[in-house]
Amino acid sequence: MLIYYFIATMAALCWAVASLISADVTRKIGGLAFNRLRLFFVSIMLIGYTFYLDTWNTINQEFLFTILFSGIIGIFLGDTLLFIALQKIGPRRNNILFSLAAPFTVILNIIFLNEIMSTINLIGCIIVFFGVVVAIAYGNSKDKNHRWEIVEGNIYFGVSLGIGAALCQAIGLIMMKPILTMGADPIASAALRTAISFVFLAFTFFLNYKIFNTKTNLSVKIVGQSIISGFLGMALGMSLLLIALKYADAGIVATLSSTSPIMILFLIWLLTKKIPTIGAWVGTVLAIIGSGLIFIY
Repeated sequence: MLIYYFIATMAALCWAVASLISADVTRKIGGLAFNRLRLFFVSIMLIGYTFYLDTWNTINQEFLFTILFSGIIGIFLGDTLLFIALQKIGPRRNNILFSLAAPFTVILNIIFLNEIMSTINLIGCIIVFFGVVVAIAYGNSKDKNHRWEIVEGNIYFGVSLGIGAALCQAIGLIMMKPILTMGADPIASAALRTAISFVFLAFTFFLNYKIFNTKTNLSVKIVGQSIISGFLGMALGMSLLLIALKYADAGIVATLSSTSPIMILFLIWLLTKKIPTIGAWVGTVLAIIGSGLIFIY
């Protein structure tokens, strides 16, 4: 059993590393342009993997609309907001904000799936919320010149985008839950969700607005970083999570896989040689503890 808990932790590490790679690329070409490029390569990976697994037959026609609409909300809107926020506020703040997806999911479960929130779930939601507030309000580094700590534009705008990304992620997951329970294959579903999101994003390429344009010409390095980020973040990270979920306790796996914000702190410490602030550590640990209470109980 321990090997699968290790695999869940590796999924979180994949997401943390992918986030740091993505942070540099989004600053170069723009968050929306990066997501457009990334989804192109990830769609190819997931569609190819689904053909290899031969699981298209698990997607019934009655599932199709829900899966596609979930992709539009969770990936087209959610990931686009996520990467624009990443461009604006950096990987540390962005990852801690994304942990709000856990309490959002619990609340939406109550509203749409009539699930009951336990006292422990409620406490977990409150802890996650306060953890995010502490990490954002008191987590600013004294070395604000490092590229991962620089804020582009208004920080409140970036924070709003991060919150919106977490909400879209939660809505997308809630929509998918009944479909997966009825037997739809997660990888095939992910391939469809990613593909429809790329199709929608592809149309933005033809819109002559600044936010949709690529900030600089694409280079081999930028394309390579986008492929690596997509592979680590969605192809490998998601596959590791699914393996762990199949064979180990779902609550513990979900909690371990949600530790990517704290891994971000360690990676920033390792790569910049500067220790993140106490506020960043306290807020991140609170968010992890809160997520654990939500997932386990």
